[in-house]
Amino acid sequence: MTRDMRLLALALFTWGLGEGLFIYIQSLYLSELGADPQTIGGVLAAAALAAGLAHVPAGMLADRLGRKPLLLAGWMVAFGSGAVMFVARDLAVFVPALVAYNFTTFIIAPLNAYAAAARGTASVQRAISFTSASFWAGTIISPAVGGLIAAVSELRMVFGAATVVFVVSTGVLALIRPQPREALLSGQSRYGGLLRNRRFLGFLALMFAAMFAMQVGMPFMPNFAAEVRGLDVGLVSLLGSANSLGTVGFNLYFGQRLPRRAFMLAQGLMAASLGLLLVAGGYWLFLAYFLRAGWYLAHNMSAAQVGRVVAPAEMGLAFGLTETVAAAATVVGPLLAGVLYARAPALPFQVSLALVVLTLPLVWRFAPRRDAHTPVPPPEAVLEPHVGD
Repeated sequence: MTRDMRLLALALFTWGLGEGLFIYIQSLYLSELGADPQTIGGVLAAAALAAGLAHVPAGMLADRLGRKPLLLAGWMVAFGSGAVMFVARDLAVFVPALVAYNFTTFIIAPLNAYAAAARGTASVQRAISFTSASFWAGTIISPAVGGLIAAVSELRMVFGAATVVFVVSTGVLALIRPQPREALLSGQSRYGGLLRNRRFLGFLALMFAAMFAMQVGMPFMPNFAAEVRGLDVGLVSLLGSANSLGTVGFNLYFGQRLPRRAFMLAQGLMAASLGLLLVAGGYWLFLAYFLRAGWYLAHNMSAAQVGRVVAPAEMGLAFGLTETVAAAATVVGPLLAGVLYARAPALPFQVSLALVVLTLPLVWRFAPRRDAHTPVPPPEAVLEPHVGD
């Protein structure tokens, strides 16, 4: 593991510590501020839309200006929006700050590109899954801490604590070294090959269908656990810890395997999570949240597959487009989930489960079947046919 990868992992770990304090109870705080289920779905969709609009420009800027400046900008936005969420006392102030915080996901494209370049001898999927696991490792304990803070004080205070942690995380990130821009071959267009890469574009369409199916069942899990299963806010936060533990474990264990197979496994994990949520309560919900980590494994395995079929000079935009597609699923998913939850609390999870079951064979049939442990192909090999898984 290189020096920059260690520092990046530490910066992500501390960011996870901060985000984990509030991420699993933010929908409960929106309810406390007066938002109904459909409003919550709209707010979460708006936050996802803000993130989705930034991925492609961020990826292109990372290719042209360098990755570290984009990463630093994201960390600074997280600090500022966290501070505003802390001081907000109504939806009119809190919602724009929450949208701004979600805007920080624009760092994912430059982050994945930075990790792919700084990985040393590790494979692309191992580098991406390791950085993701570092972030989620920080969220294992912090949800419980956030629930404790909310229990002894008020929900608003968790945002203040998170802001302090974001300051520390930004200081760590500032220590990573900048990376040189990837040079183009003489006469080569930076993105011409990428936009003609049918394997890449076809996979984006498939990825959207699969991730939308999973996303419909995610936004109202905390509300369902609290309002239907009767858990208090402290236990809902602990459910978040179970989710983070699953995310770390699945990414570290399956992140070194073939990304197509790991993606299908992630779909199965998400289906099991939804099934448990629908039929069981009590401590079974901890297992449901543990398996919910399938969403994050699928997300990372999407990026891993993309990283194997594009040229290094295209990675920023390629990862940006990948994140835009994932964000589109998180825009449409919460909107549908809000409508369904208002009709019947169990309905979003039933629909999501059915969609996951329908999309799993599509991934098996159409996802790229490439040996993920081979080196990144050179530009001239990107469009060549391939065999194997």
